[in-house]
Amino acid sequence: MRRYIAVFGGGLVCASAISSIASAQETETYLSEHLRAPGNALEIKVADGYTQGFGNLAPGRGLPSVLGAGNAVSADLDYRLTPVWSVGVEGQYQSFSPELNSKVQGAALNFGATYHFSPVMRGDPWLRIGTGYRWLWEYDPPGLGGLWVDRHGIEAASAKLGYDMRVSEDVAIAPVLGADVSTFIWQQASNDGTHAMAPAQVASFIYVGLQGRFDIGGSRVGGEQPIAQNGGVTAPQPVAPPPAAPVEETKPASPSISVSEDLIRKCELNFDSVDKAPKFDFDQSQLLPGDLVVLDQIAKCMNGALKDSGLELIGRADPRGTIPYNEALGMRRADEVAAYLEKMGVDSQRIEKSSRGKLDARGTDEAGWANDRRVDVLRIEIREKR
Repeated sequence: MRRYIAVFGGGLVCASAISSIASAQETETYLSEHLRAPGNALEIKVADGYTQGFGNLAPGRGLPSVLGAGNAVSADLDYRLTPVWSVGVEGQYQSFSPELNSKVQGAALNFGATYHFSPVMRGDPWLRIGTGYRWLWEYDPPGLGGLWVDRHGIEAASAKLGYDMRVSEDVAIAPVLGADVSTFIWQQASNDGTHAMAPAQVASFIYVGLQGRFDIGGSRVGGEQPIAQNGGVTAPQPVAPPPAAPVEETKPASPSISVSEDLIRKCELNFDSVDKAPKFDFDQSQLLPGDLVVLDQIAKCMNGALKDSGLELIGRADPRGTIPYNEALGMRRADEVAAYLEKMGVDSQRIEKSSRGKLDARGTDEAGWANDRRVDVLRIEIREKR
């Protein structure tokens, strides 16, 4: 019994340590930052914990009189259909402390489905429902005249509730609480054949443990996206932005830069059509080589023909993620452009930066989201600094 308590206690210590590591980070950032969720991926799960049985094993034989607390180890092989749904097979082996026998062992095999409530968050609660088959072996049971007796039947329903603490996009650790309802229908002894028990015996097993999950292959979906009714992840519905002054229309000039028509005309900028070019990578702010070519032209113009003008840089993001997170991401993108222009000789006093984050995002798919990830560059009159 002490060994099983130690196993369970060790699991709780591990879970507590992981939680402490997470809380050491800035709480707001930890909770709001998204983490891409798997889809079309293979999942391998392994778990260890405490188990206990209740109910009846056979007519006149209650489970508590046959077995005590036990250790249960399990392995799952699942397929992650979407970020919120996975299906697969779980096998579990139990070793119980015997009350009257020399040894008691059990096993269960079931098929189930798991629903993830917050698949793109670092803390992801989930629920697994399954059904399958259960076995229990008694060795040297008193009064039955056999070396071992196997009783088996249907695991009518099993449920597990867990909370994934996602270490990375591919690894999660979760404390788990579970229970099942099983019906022992048949009995087989080492010195006899298989016989149906009349009536069938109803039993229940509870489980508390720690599970590790490893995602292999497939794709990863990013952003704090709402869950669709069909179980998939869909783009957020457009959110009306707060009132803002009209923003001058811009034209794509490089992979991640759009420029106002006024600036294009006055600086006589030359660039190829980049309507189909890749924009900022998702959740990134680094400039691409094509951006630098255009920014070099803008810097030369600002240091020459437009030396008395200023620039306004507006960082933007696609609609995935929280408003605060995308506002900060848009500002990082504007900062990146400003830093390069300053490096090329444009006075920082002539540059104004802002972020609209995802407020004006229009994309509904990857192509549209790519167009949302940009920095708008506009010419402005220099405002006196107070």
